[in-house]
Amino acid sequence: MRNALIVGISGSIGQALLENLLNNRHYKKVVILTRRESRRFKNIHTQSVLVDFSRLEDFKYAFEGVDDVFCLLGREFINTTGLKDADQFEYDVPLAISKMANEAGVKNFFLLNNTKAHHQSENAVFKLRGQLQQEIEKLPFTKLYVFKVNGISSSVRIDSNAYDVKKTFGGVLNKIGLGFYDRMFTTPANILAEKMVFAAVNDESSRKEFLPKDI
Repeated sequence: MRNALIVGISGSIGQALLENLLNNRHYKKVVILTRRESRRFKNIHTQSVLVDFSRLEDFKYAFEGVDDVFCLLGREFINTTGLKDADQFEYDVPLAISKMANEAGVKNFFLLNNTKAHHQSENAVFKLRGQLQQEIEKLPFTKLYVFKVNGISSSVRIDSNAYDVKKTFGGVLNKIGLGFYDRMFTTPANILAEKMVFAAVNDESSRKEFLPKDI
């Protein structure tokens, strides 16, 4: 049985991932790093840790016994409304989380990023996110999975005909060189969550980058 830790629970992907982990027989506990307590986190299989992100070193204990850390931080992935320190969630906090996870012996790290993230990007945010990925790749995790998306949309029914048509059409455009998936396709929160958990429990690769077309 595995233990997971989620940081970045406030967005739609965080909520979908928590639900997916709690419903997966491979996981016995999910640790949630959060600033605010919520009844949504009340479950015999969850442990909420109220954290001050400016004093992360005080919360090393939360990583003990954790197998998989899912880092969903970033202004486009979490709710930063009213947060004065929102900029820290693009680089400083996720990098600190990755280092703490590595020091605690966490084997598997999952990073959510944008498809445009690149260390040489002319866009300041995408450049910073690219640099973040580079730094995390230097850490000796057993498995590092990077999930890149153009954006995250609301959850959908997996058997939805509309979703199937959109995915098929996007795949066709991608193959003929228009790059629909690579540039435009947003990923439903529940689809992304399922793919993340599937990658974790099925040991898909030692190091793997997933793009929208792979999810």
